[in-house]
Amino acid sequence: AMATSLSRAYVSVGTNRAPSAVAFAPREVRGDAHGDDVDDDDDVIFLAGGNACAVYDVRQARIARTVRGDGASATTTSALATTVTAVCALDGDGVVFGDARGWCFFATTRDGCAPTVEASCAHASGPVRDACAVRVGVRVHVVLTCADDGAVRVWRVEDGGRAATASGAVAFDAASGPLCVDIARAPSSSLHGDGDTYKYIMAVGCVDGRTRIYVCDFSALAAASASADAEATFETCGTLDGHADWVRGVKFSPTRGEGVVFLATASQDKSARVWRIQTVALDAADGGEKESAAAFMRLAAPPKPPSALLVGRRIKTSLESLLIGHEDWVMSVAWHPDSSKMVLMTASMDRSLMLWSPTGVPSTSEEAGSELWMSTASLGEAAAVCLGYYGASFSPKGDMVLANSHGGALHVWRQTVNDEWAPEPANSGHMMEVTCLQWDAAGRWLMSGGQDQTTRVHAPWNGDAPRGWRQVARPQVHGHDIVCLATMREAEAETGTITYVSGADEKILRVFEAPGTFLGTIANSLGDADAPGAAALTTAKALSMEALGAELPALGLSNKALRGTDQEDLPSDVAGLRAQAEQQDGFLIEEYNSRGVEAITPQALVTPPLEEVLAQATLWPEVRKLYGHGNEIRAVAAHCRGDLIASASAALTSAAASVWIWSRSQSWKPLGQLVGATLTVTALEFTPESAERDCLLAASRDRHVCLFAPASASSARGEFSSESWRLVTRFKAHDREIFAASWAPCGTLFATAGRDKKIKIWRWTGNTCALEIEFPKFDAAPTAVAFAPVDLGLTLAIGFDDGAINVFTCGQHTTSAWTLAARTAPNERHGAAIRDVKWQPRAPYALASCANDHAVHVYDYTA
Repeated sequence: AMATSLSRAYVSVGTNRAPSAVAFAPREVRGDAHGDDVDDDDDVIFLAGGNACAVYDVRQARIARTVRGDGASATTTSALATTVTAVCALDGDGVVFGDARGWCFFATTRDGCAPTVEASCAHASGPVRDACAVRVGVRVHVVLTCADDGAVRVWRVEDGGRAATASGAVAFDAASGPLCVDIARAPSSSLHGDGDTYKYIMAVGCVDGRTRIYVCDFSALAAASASADAEATFETCGTLDGHADWVRGVKFSPTRGEGVVFLATASQDKSARVWRIQTVALDAADGGEKESAAAFMRLAAPPKPPSALLVGRRIKTSLESLLIGHEDWVMSVAWHPDSSKMVLMTASMDRSLMLWSPTGVPSTSEEAGSELWMSTASLGEAAAVCLGYYGASFSPKGDMVLANSHGGALHVWRQTVNDEWAPEPANSGHMMEVTCLQWDAAGRWLMSGGQDQTTRVHAPWNGDAPRGWRQVARPQVHGHDIVCLATMREAEAETGTITYVSGADEKILRVFEAPGTFLGTIANSLGDADAPGAAALTTAKALSMEALGAELPALGLSNKALRGTDQEDLPSDVAGLRAQAEQQDGFLIEEYNSRGVEAITPQALVTPPLEEVLAQATLWPEVRKLYGHGNEIRAVAAHCRGDLIASASAALTSAAASVWIWSRSQSWKPLGQLVGATLTVTALEFTPESAERDCLLAASRDRHVCLFAPASASSARGEFSSESWRLVTRFKAHDREIFAASWAPCGTLFATAGRDKKIKIWRWTGNTCALEIEFPKFDAAPTAVAFAPVDLGLTLAIGFDDGAINVFTCGQHTTSAWTLAARTAPNERHGAAIRDVKWQPRAPYALASCANDHAVHVYDYTA
């Protein structure tokens, strides 16, 4: 047993772009961590984030756990049917999620412990588009999934996900592939009450704009002793024509009448429709229609066949209402769970959610189309922020609305006392691979950058509102994938970082400075716990940080500063807003500015920011672009004294592979180039503060390591001249390309990690490097390494390309005996190759990591 441990304190991951990426959890998942707290029961959801299904606590606004079927990204999650009686708690409920390869995973959440995948089944190909479930027996669920292999498949799931068997499928041809599926108990009339227990009605939305209706019989699957080859039976009983484009969502309403059920469909033709589906007795139907229909219609109409599964009856479908109001694709529909109200929510790519309901009381008996449906409310007019919503759903109690948007954020609205919908802060994270991470120089916050072209700042929130780690700013929203970043130190070390440099898939480096509003937010966020930091902030704000924030011009890539000092710099509307903001302390004011776009003025936040605020009002002004490299930037490093920056670009020649040095104090002038590597430099790092002399470590794809240092060992630290700095040594370190390298705090030892699955530790002695120790070959390639700060002794964190992180420590007197001190638990590790690991520079020395599974993790390390 290891005394030291790594435990995950924070996960940030974006919600995947899929209409069914979010589902409310059945009650058992809530794993009574909070005791039997009645308020809590709607507040746990499953969401698809990266390649994991996350269990997310809405009140705490944090991801509590993640469950992963090892594979491609999870595209859909669906909570198993919650027609919950007391029986459910015994066999435990679960979650099913499908992924981009067509696999479906069934995870139980038994006994309130973390969900674990116990069974999986596969479609012929993926992605899985939608899933829905219904309970048919005491411990049996039927799960329906549809995927891009053109089939809706039926799985019989026992014990909340401990076993799953394939039990039938409905195949579609290529022109009408299924996109969404929903199921409901078949509408029964009082005459045939008993025989219909296992009769269900299924709706499948297809790419040809039609919705196909089936009657299903699950009686063969319901018995606990059902044989393995028992199958569900299906019968086609109608197509709903009318949509002109893909049908993206189908949902049956909880409101039912005598023999009537309602179905809502959403389509990319910018409309939603509500259909009435009835079962009618054969004789009644014929008699009734002859009266109402005109004579010529009676001549042409063939007799409608009776339904084989619904004995003596057939299904009759009609359009109840056409809902027009969205300006772009409608991606999903959801019904309010309260069956006495008919409220339908539609989510659209036009950046809004709409609630619709019939003007009168919904009549279930009369002829269809008699009611007028109107939009009663509209949510989430998120001006320039999100590119539209994918899915939206009501909580089981109906007092909360959840939506996931194109930017990967969750949006939560809760109903207030006077029936208005008020937004709440919620989870958001990177939408694509996260490539780089850096801590603030004083260790107060963490910045991550990724291929979704954003950088994001995460910090512990100790002020009002739910506490814990939060995303507090999004300094850069950009047109290129971000590859590397470096946070700089200030002359007064305790002020931490107010400048950072980022490199993306472009040939220039960009320099950003923190606006005063960000520093104010951090002060509010850290609360009174951070006295030195708070003091430092006061000085920093007094100094220069008067920039109010930044805005991204409509067609530009560079964030422009909104200065708050001289009124004439500001557009008059922003100046007016600022005056108002000062009167109404701490509220964000939304106004229409001259461009007619709803603008949110940046301010110091007193509660964790909503997505709209993150995307618009937390940008950092870009102060400089550094031109010089001929290829895309691949690595950047900052010197611990706060003046120098080193950068390297993609390279196939030694000239292109040279490392450039820039000086902040000399207005970002390039001071020189260091030539040594022959291919792209993958890792750059200056010796840390605790080292005795300067040295720049550059590891390259050419399998060699270069060390650059001033000629005289006594030269002052943090000063560069191309005469004094030279290539001290270059040697072959690995048999394959080098992925990562890191200095130990002493500045004489460093570690390299290679594709040859080896970690080597080297000692630098002035002019040469000697191999100190080579770790035994690992099972996976190490892709990131970082030495811990000096107070933890010699401690090395290693991230691997299978998502695991190991921490090794070394005894006091020797550097050759390394022992494994801690490793991530299987259910807490990343689900893909780790791109970066970084230690917090001050106590409590948390370890942060980021990976290709779109996630940023922070682990508490206890030595």
